[in-house]
Amino acid sequence: MKRSIISGVESVARGLGRLEPPQLLAYLVIAFLAWRIVGHGLSALLAPHDPRAALTFDSADPTILLQLAQRELTPGADARVAKGRSIAARLLAIDPLAPGALSLYGKAVEQLGDAERAERILRLAAAHLPIDLVAHGWLYENALANARLLEALDELDTLLRARPSLAHRLAPSLQAMLGAGAAVEDRFFRQLAAAPPWRAAMLAELAPVIENPNVLLRLFGRLQTSKTRPSDMEMGLLLARLLRDGLYDEAYAAWLAHLPPERLGALGLLYNERFQYPVSNLPFDWTFTPTSGASIALTEEGERKTLTVEFYGARVSFSNVTHMLMLAPGRYAFTGAAAADDLDNELGLRWRIYCAADPSQTLAATRLLKKTVPLRAFRVEFAVPSQGCDAQWLKLEIPVRIATDADVSGGARYVNLAVESLASAPRSSNSAGAIVHDRK
Repeated sequence: MKRSIISGVESVARGLGRLEPPQLLAYLVIAFLAWRIVGHGLSALLAPHDPRAALTFDSADPTILLQLAQRELTPGADARVAKGRSIAARLLAIDPLAPGALSLYGKAVEQLGDAERAERILRLAAAHLPIDLVAHGWLYENALANARLLEALDELDTLLRARPSLAHRLAPSLQAMLGAGAAVEDRFFRQLAAAPPWRAAMLAELAPVIENPNVLLRLFGRLQTSKTRPSDMEMGLLLARLLRDGLYDEAYAAWLAHLPPERLGALGLLYNERFQYPVSNLPFDWTFTPTSGASIALTEEGERKTLTVEFYGARVSFSNVTHMLMLAPGRYAFTGAAAADDLDNELGLRWRIYCAADPSQTLAATRLLKKTVPLRAFRVEFAVPSQGCDAQWLKLEIPVRIATDADVSGGARYVNLAVESLASAPRSSNSAGAIVHDRK
């Protein structure tokens, strides 16, 4: 066996010896490249599980060195932190521009107690690489801790531009900053007015949790007069928060400010009653909420638009077409025309009007629609009480009592929907009974 190996080696040596120098060089280059490819592949394979072993095959891999440095930065373990610093220094020596290397070195220096030097290093890392989240995250926290709130807002902008998903983590500290005074609020408004890519994500996180909704009202009020007005989706965040807090008048005023000026002269009691404008899915307009097992659409016949709902035989607790109303105390009528096309359901489909503050307080309900019915007019009269009903919801629904009540197939169509005032009729605070008339 030993003789055969020796013989094989001698044979290869004799073969190489017969090669011309250019050929020999080519073979050596090919062998080197093959080893580099195999080594790099083995390194990548081992890196997630055993980065130290991976370094055996590629001792200068920046990703592996970064992983090792991060593993060593354990608070309270100075020996490990010092080792992490050494690894980061090694990486910087190999590649001074390696992303994240300088910031990890600075974090290690900070954990070893040299805060002043660490700040210099981390500021240098942030300036060198604007998307270095480690450096900018440290600068953000440092600015917060030292009450440099305007600087913190600048770092927040940098962090969110690099990774908008950080909005969830940064929203609590931003909320605290916005309570610190007008200067911070003004800087944050200017950031929002620049329409950064993180604006919608941060507003979505901030709107439900901010303690003082007046901050939101001021920010949105200023945005309405800026070049980058709130989108319908962003406005929906504000309105949802205000309605959650029962601030119906404030929500309505904010929505009016959001409307195009040319629409303000013809609002009516039921805005967009003929679907003459694109549906915005905002509370004081029509809201169509998608659901599995049903579809909601507007179809056009000449100049008339029809609200069409189709069901596909599934179990659907349907209440997915809504519109918020702001009716003053008094008497009203809700009118329209409806048709059913093989609408198979135990109870049927109806419109219901109820007080926003108390969903159990039904003011009116139309007759239940089911089976096949040709288009015919309906009218239901109702009264809005003087107490506890500042806003109302109009909702198309199946009044489900038990699970099987939600089994539904077929479709329904609605046109010419309207709310009219019956101002001359007498009323009292408890005259909320509905009267239904169907025109056949």
